[in-house]
Amino acid sequence: MSKNSKDLNFTKALKRLEEIVETLEDPNMDLEEGLKLLEEGVKLHKFCKSKLTEANIKISSILKDGDFSKKGVN
Repeated sequence: MSKNSKDLNFTKALKRLEEIVETLEDPNMDLEEGLKLLEEGVKLHKFCKSKLTEANIKISSILKDGDFSKKGVN
């Protein structure tokens, strides 16, 4: 990931991951550069997955506490 990983958020990580995928799709990609990008991409994927899991837990908690699952939202 980037050197400023403390400034990283889900949106920035996803955007960078999309850039990496686009770059890796280039058939002229240098092997060493491709490996570096792949490594960065895997780290970003783990970061994004972790953030999505956290959000899912929070949403489940909010819905449980608000009891929206039974009544619906008005």
